[in-house]
Amino acid sequence: MTRQLHAAMAAGNLAEAGTLALALAGLGELSVMDLIGVAGLLAAQGRTEQTIALYTLWLERCESPLEYVAWYNLAVLQAQGEDDAGAERAYRKSLKLRPGFTESQLGLGVLLERKRQPEAALALWREALDLLEALPPVAPAAAALQVRLLNNIGRLAEARGDPAQAEDALLRSLQLDPKQRLIVPRWLDLRLKLCAWPVHGFVPGVGETALRHHTSALAMLSLDDDPARQLACARREVAARLPSAPAALSGPDGYAHRKLRVGYLSGGFGAHPTGRQIAELLELHDRDQVEVYGFCCSAEDNSALRQRLLRAFDLHVPIGPLSDVQAAQAIRAHEIDILVDLHGRLPGGRPGILAHRPAPVQIGWLGAAGTSGDGCVDYVLADSFVLPPELAGQHSEKPLYLPQCFQPQDRQRALPPPPPAGARAQYRLADDAFVFCCFGAAEHIVPERFTTWMRILHAVPDSVLWLQTDSEQVRDNLRLAALQRGIPSDRLHFAGAGERQAARYQAADLFLDTGPHNAGAIAGDVLWAGLPLLTCAGRTFASRVCGSLLQAAGLPELIARTEKQYAARAIRLATHPKELARLRNRLAKNRTGAPLFDTPALARDLELLYLRVARGTLKRGRRKAAQQAADAAPPLVSILIPADDPLPLEATLASALAQTHANCEVIVSDSSPHGACRALLKPHLKAHRRLRYSHAPGLGALDNLNHCLALSLGAYIAVAPPGDTLAPEKIAVMLPCFVDHPHVGVVACWRQPLAPDGQPLPAAPLFAADIVVDGASLSNMLLGGDGGGAAAMCAPGALLLKRATLGDAFGRYRERPYRERANVATALTALQAGHYVYLPRALSTFRPAPSAPAAAAPTPAATLDSALEGLQLLHQAHQQGHDFGAPGAFKRLLSTRLSEMNTLISTHHLALASSAQHRLDAVQRAMRIGYQLLLTP
Repeated sequence: MTRQLHAAMAAGNLAEAGTLALALAGLGELSVMDLIGVAGLLAAQGRTEQTIALYTLWLERCESPLEYVAWYNLAVLQAQGEDDAGAERAYRKSLKLRPGFTESQLGLGVLLERKRQPEAALALWREALDLLEALPPVAPAAAALQVRLLNNIGRLAEARGDPAQAEDALLRSLQLDPKQRLIVPRWLDLRLKLCAWPVHGFVPGVGETALRHHTSALAMLSLDDDPARQLACARREVAARLPSAPAALSGPDGYAHRKLRVGYLSGGFGAHPTGRQIAELLELHDRDQVEVYGFCCSAEDNSALRQRLLRAFDLHVPIGPLSDVQAAQAIRAHEIDILVDLHGRLPGGRPGILAHRPAPVQIGWLGAAGTSGDGCVDYVLADSFVLPPELAGQHSEKPLYLPQCFQPQDRQRALPPPPPAGARAQYRLADDAFVFCCFGAAEHIVPERFTTWMRILHAVPDSVLWLQTDSEQVRDNLRLAALQRGIPSDRLHFAGAGERQAARYQAADLFLDTGPHNAGAIAGDVLWAGLPLLTCAGRTFASRVCGSLLQAAGLPELIARTEKQYAARAIRLATHPKELARLRNRLAKNRTGAPLFDTPALARDLELLYLRVARGTLKRGRRKAAQQAADAAPPLVSILIPADDPLPLEATLASALAQTHANCEVIVSDSSPHGACRALLKPHLKAHRRLRYSHAPGLGALDNLNHCLALSLGAYIAVAPPGDTLAPEKIAVMLPCFVDHPHVGVVACWRQPLAPDGQPLPAAPLFAADIVVDGASLSNMLLGGDGGGAAAMCAPGALLLKRATLGDAFGRYRERPYRERANVATALTALQAGHYVYLPRALSTFRPAPSAPAAAAPTPAATLDSALEGLQLLHQAHQQGHDFGAPGAFKRLLSTRLSEMNTLISTHHLALASSAQHRLDAVQRAMRIGYQLLLTP
């Protein structure tokens, strides 16, 4: 019967194999390896109940030294099926048979965490880690287990409010495996929270460029004042979280409601900064115009503020326990006209809900003070100070401008009483000291601003800086940073985060804002309490928040424009008490009349904006006219120039800016180490509103091209490699092909090569006349070809692509990245949308730089990688049901690829043997899959 089982498995007859395995298990004759093999096949087919039954029967009837593995596998299946009691019993059985079996310790810890026993989970994982670390130098498999344990410890320690332990665990994890792209941003976030500087610390095997590339979008608000880099980072994060957008739940046309239904989505409807900001505004909405829905992700905290917020909603819908898709469906069921996300990327936010587009119009407001980078957020609420129109292009959302400040204020907040004599004593502050303060989040404090603060303390001898944190690690790090800057650590005073802040504002003299990530909701509290706030406005939304508030509060002189000006104003106010007193008096007077505190006016302005962008029957005539005007505008085409050298860039840039198509934008991403192209672009940036520049040092050619794409906004994408010169009419000639041929996926032109003296080199177009090539046929040629015409047909500089078919990156096919065959992958992706149009006109010319070296011969590793990617592309195309044409065409192509791969392996076996493990694994996996497909009837 065992022989029959093996034959059934080899033939892929899973039903027969499962039946035979159960019979053998019942007889006590099924080997543990056959058990694991059959069970793995059954589980892969989703036959979980049958798999559990097989393991259960085997454990009753069979014996093996590997019985602990069977118990572990059973536990995993039971945990997946939410049989927590059964899973815990199986995990503990496994550990009884094999104490210290790390996989069972990992699984049991996750189960204990799910059962809300975090301390027990942490203790179990630490015990497992100690056992592994006590062993001799570990094998790769054991090191991988250590990494998993450390990552779990880091995640749970962070969730329990212990960032120091979490940071230590993740650092140790990265030291074992520096290639963990998902762990790097979490580790950097923790370092930012701990004020562990430099934030981009040293990790063996992870260069600083990689650390910066993997910085989270939220951390970027504190670490970078470049809006283009913030946008690129946000888009990378969105692409990693959601490679493809799910189907929209709401239609584009909206609903027919008598009143506008506005839904507010947040995890902060309670004693939370968002709740403090939004409460009065919700109460002031005009119920004749608007119905207000609250979609709440936050837990009940029984606070008075939460009860007030719930009363302010016409309907409160708790969605916290629901999955993203379930929550989106719940929102869709209420036919919300406009959904306003108040949380964004902040911890506790639910951006995945918006990805399902539960409302026809979706708006970002408050939350993280930066772009979401997400196409499912249509608009961002702003004002002309916090997001000047010239910076709006660096946001994925369209700005909706409020006439005054974008941030709402609650006028019902209690005002702290004047401090009694000697009030500072309770905070251990001297009565005669000048007290600078900053009660913002520790992660907003960065070395550059802290250095400015220390210069201010040095210039004002009797001053102290009052900060807020409960973390002893943060306090120690900041004390050390002060000493390193020549300031005694006792000039830093610390308050706990839980202490009442409003009374503390009365004991301080001047609030020093953080930057480039300003204070958020707390800034409104500070100004409402009457404490002057000094800020330095930068170039990003996050660095201009407090400037917006001060402008609307009537205190523009507290907005500095440079660090030097910021320090000078702080020093002057500290040494000229009458000036500071006048500012304090004006702030108190403006509390009743300044636009910042005119919340009723904000509510009316907000409702007008909502009505303007709402779809459906409300104001349909006006919206229809606006839509017709928008439809009449020519489509936006993004011309991408990935550059690393200014020499070949000049002519390319000039030709891109000279396009006759009326609506082009030009994106230049400069990957040179020191921004060598910046000087060339500087005069053009002022003259051309649609030209944008980004410095992205260290990026390779493909990554730099994708960086350009991330910064672009156009519906159509063209690439202008530096050294190309575009004919002025290039876009204007190519773009109509998409209109004339609705089923076109790619439009290509001929790139005429030029000699160094500018004369055409002897060459000819691929076709003599305009031609439309069937997309499937060309895809088959690309899947089977190498170099030559196939390579020329998909060179990015020759193509015009639709963004909708290209996706988020060049070099991707079916969501998988390719590097050696990036151009082929890009073309295959675009050709899924239709045909290939080729224009034999020389709409681009290319003249290589005179000093360009001859191309080096590819290394054995590059040759193997290219062949491997060719095989992987073929596998993916087959897996996705690609039409290869004639019967047997796929297997003939596959056989050729496998034969080529075998030849390369034989030729380069020494290079392959010394390759990284991931290449060996990938080659073996691709060959195994290939032969399985070849042998499949």
